[in-house]
Amino acid sequence: MNTLVPDKIRLARLPVWLQAGWRVFLQTRGLSAAYAGIFALLGLAQFFALERAGLLPLAVAMAGGFMLLGPALLCGFFNVSDRLERGGQARLQDFFAGFLLAPPALWVVALVEMFLCLIWVTDAGVVYGLYFGTAKNIGLPEFLAGLAGEGDTWPYLFFSGLMGTLLASIIYTTSAFAVPLLFYRRTNLAGAVSASVRAVFFSFPAMLAWAVTLSVAMFATMLLLLPLFPVVFPVLAYASRQAYRDVFPQQQD
Repeated sequence: MNTLVPDKIRLARLPVWLQAGWRVFLQTRGLSAAYAGIFALLGLAQFFALERAGLLPLAVAMAGGFMLLGPALLCGFFNVSDRLERGGQARLQDFFAGFLLAPPALWVVALVEMFLCLIWVTDAGVVYGLYFGTAKNIGLPEFLAGLAGEGDTWPYLFFSGLMGTLLASIIYTTSAFAVPLLFYRRTNLAGAVSASVRAVFFSFPAMLAWAVTLSVAMFATMLLLLPLFPVVFPVLAYASRQAYRDVFPQQQD
């Protein structure tokens, strides 16, 4: 089990991870953008559905829900990176084939993430009802007015965001490195989760900065710059693979 002991990571490694992610993206930019574009289209459809229903503030919870599910979607990017490293050519089906390579324990992680995502969306809906009223719908103008200082938008964002931050912290700590460990090592679930927790707290400043980087980049693209999502999501996914390799360099993928 000594191979599951994480290395100490410093803040200076974060740009290296992003650069590695960008290099892999450039090699597969068409396919990576097409694959990530599927999720971008789903997000766009959700946005329009919420806007038409007058429930636009819930888009924040939906965006956060995707972040909770994000770690479970990394398998496809791992598989493509591995294929390139072996000298092969990336294909669109390689993204989907990555899920077939995932061990059962990784699907357990995905189910837990989905469960926590449902908790957040449900709680956000409850908070929405408390602040905006069950009989009142709010659209974009009212929502922007709340951000400008009017109405109940800020309290809603604060309390729903507080719950989301707690759940996201749990998922990040337990699965940031558990997912690649399960995918590559086929280790047991408890060992992978405990190793992930150790890795996060062993290099806490760097891991906190990485979590903030992931959160800000994903939220900004999903809520404000959705056309950039097919670029940002793959870059971060490939960068996460490099992060895993730095934290657990003993592992030979």
